[in-house]
Amino acid sequence: MIDLYYWPTANGLKIGILLEELGLDHRLQPVNIRAGEQRAAAFRQISANGRIPAIVDHTPSTGSEPLSLFESGAILTYLADKAGRFLPAAGSVQRQRVQEWLFWQVGHVTPYLSQWQLFREKAPEPIPFALDLLQGEATRLYEVLERRLDGRDYVAGDYSIADMAIFPWIQPRRQGFDLADYPAIRAWRERIQARPAVQRAYVRGREVAPAERSLVLE
Repeated sequence: MIDLYYWPTANGLKIGILLEELGLDHRLQPVNIRAGEQRAAAFRQISANGRIPAIVDHTPSTGSEPLSLFESGAILTYLADKAGRFLPAAGSVQRQRVQEWLFWQVGHVTPYLSQWQLFREKAPEPIPFALDLLQGEATRLYEVLERRLDGRDYVAGDYSIADMAIFPWIQPRRQGFDLADYPAIRAWRERIQARPAVQRAYVRGREVAPAERSLVLE
């Protein structure tokens, strides 16, 4: 049994999607980040950074003690390795490609698109310098992804944890993009959105927090 401590934001949904794809027994343990529950001492014992997502695996592959992990990239890699799916074997070129795009998502997509959304939606008044900077970087990231997906079904060969990591973060209406300008991204999103496991992950997210904006699938 795996406990997933999460909130159905883009980062939380990544792990929910993988757990549904793998069919691993898991329980959702909601951490209401809108109410500050991520700052609770008990949660920080699981996630030292005080951020979702985090997991506790009560039956880890090695050892008898439960294993807790935070950071979405580490969790995705651990679960994929545990199940032997959605991440190629260690040492292979294919694995390096998946890791390359997973780290791109963690290192670029999350920081810039999250800040872009924050300044668009919550800044008390417009800050032109920040908006111009973040819009430019958001556009660049969409262009990087569009080029990568041109002629490909998925970002790193077969469907993988890299696609699962990127998918929840591409929210075009919220981010001010028209996917008519990004046909490869549009086809990729439709391909992933049609997967039953992805649909289940979003349904479960709505059961936890139906108003979360990341749950809108356009």
